[in-house]
Amino acid sequence: MHRRDRRGCGRLSGWSRWVWCGALFVAVTAAAPAAAQNIEPAFALTVYLQQAFPKQTTTNRQIEEINAMFGTDFDTWDDVANLSLGVQFFTRVSPYWQVGVEWDFSRGGIDGTATVPTDAGDATLEFEQKYSIYTDFLAVAHFLPCPDCRRVVPFVLGGGGVGYEEDTTTLTLRNEYIDQWLRVENDGFFPVWTVGLGLEVPLSKSGNTYLEVGGAYYWGRLKHEVPAEGPLAPAPEVTADNDTTGPNYWLGLGWRF
Repeated sequence: MHRRDRRGCGRLSGWSRWVWCGALFVAVTAAAPAAAQNIEPAFALTVYLQQAFPKQTTTNRQIEEINAMFGTDFDTWDDVANLSLGVQFFTRVSPYWQVGVEWDFSRGGIDGTATVPTDAGDATLEFEQKYSIYTDFLAVAHFLPCPDCRRVVPFVLGGGGVGYEEDTTTLTLRNEYIDQWLRVENDGFFPVWTVGLGLEVPLSKSGNTYLEVGGAYYWGRLKHEVPAEGPLAPAPEVTADNDTTGPNYWLGLGWRF
């Protein structure tokens, strides 16, 4: 009966052992880089600048009512840029899907000053609506309909989460004889949702650095009654309606690792 002798490095002797083990080491180390090249990066990080077009229907109407009452022409939220900074972090869970989180942050405001006539002479009317913080945090997913694409990588975006904002509205009317004012403070949490489309454009041969561009529709609204203070307050409580629902687009830079 013939028996095949199976031997490892430890059972060889002399030069045979060194030659065999050396050849095995070279083969393993040579194969390692090739295997690493076939491993797709598991994570992606994108930083982007976003322009939004929120409805702000009630807020804009309230500003127009001030304009109609005093004959002024203060800007509404339709007249200014609504920019935010955002970041997304993803992990690839399959060739067609990557899932992760998104965080957006913004702050800003609108204001105006005008001279208006009153029964006590001309007075200075000042208006300001300032957002000290607007932020949201979402769980998001990208569906990749063409995972093997290399020139551009399209994706479908979907996500949902929670938003938070703080804003203060002030209105003052003053001259030598008049000192009237209004102040409304508003803050709270609210649910947010988004769906959209985008493209990743590789900036390197490996595709691990990319430019991202996309557009989406966003749903987010905080509407409730809040206290109104001052002689110009129309009632003890007014409706604060921060409606950021609307389309947006973004441009970002991303890295895979």
